[in-house]
Amino acid sequence: MSEIGASHASNQVVTLPAPMSAPLEATTGPEVTRARSRRQRRQDDQDQILATYERHHRELVRFASLVAPEPGMAEDLVQEAFVKLYSAWRRIDDPSRVGGYLRSTVLNLARGRARHLGVIRRNRPDPHPDAASAESRAMVNDDRDRVVAALRRLSARQRACLVLRHYEDRSESEIAEILDISIGSVRTHVHRGMQALTALLDPSPREEARS
Repeated sequence: MSEIGASHASNQVVTLPAPMSAPLEATTGPEVTRARSRRQRRQDDQDQILATYERHHRELVRFASLVAPEPGMAEDLVQEAFVKLYSAWRRIDDPSRVGGYLRSTVLNLARGRARHLGVIRRNRPDPHPDAASAESRAMVNDDRDRVVAALRRLSARQRACLVLRHYEDRSESEIAEILDISIGSVRTHVHRGMQALTALLDPSPREEARS
């Protein structure tokens, strides 16, 4: 052990023990180890979710733009879906299911927004018949916007099935898993949705004659 010399009043030298270093357990004890482990897990989760965001964000926004009840809502739906993904990350044990989880979340959020908008519209005074918006005037001249506008007039389930089947080219079994419904229900919604969409996009002979 090293010693530190200290001068005494009687000119005798008194030897004092050198201060001992702090116990090793203070920096490597079980509580510190657990805290470091928790921080590392949080960092790993954040890194994986960020990678998931970069991988899925663009295609998810395109998907949301087709199932959202109103234009301009897609980005908000996607952001909210990723917030929910962060909370549920530890419960998703299969990484291949993340894309389906996100789409299912976007669909549920879109249905919730649609219900909310329905309540607002029912309690809102009817606009003046000449008060057409710039967006609605431009929509007439754009085929894609016509399709999207027609999709928004379908039920949420029909709209989701059509988008997943014909826009994302998903199989019936994949759609059934994402929406948590049977394959038979998927077929029914796709068939009825296509009939309704065709009726909305193709004018009847009477309407053609008037035009």
